[in-house]
Amino acid sequence: MKHKVRALVQVEKYGLFGKQKVFEERTITVDGKTYRKMKKAEQERPFSIGEMVFYDLIWDGD
Repeated sequence: MKHKVRALVQVEKYGLFGKQKVFEERTITVDGKTYRKMKKAEQERPFSIGEMVFYDLIWDGD
């Protein structure tokens, strides 16, 4: 089964100082195995600073 997923894709762009590698968010089509792998990696990623502050405010209550 095919799935459409928004993902960061590395692209080379020409800028003021020549070629640069930048990440752009694009919609890509992946198969079922890759889709499950991406979803599992997303669930296992560490918390960001913003998420940690948010959870601290909720649980601490002060």
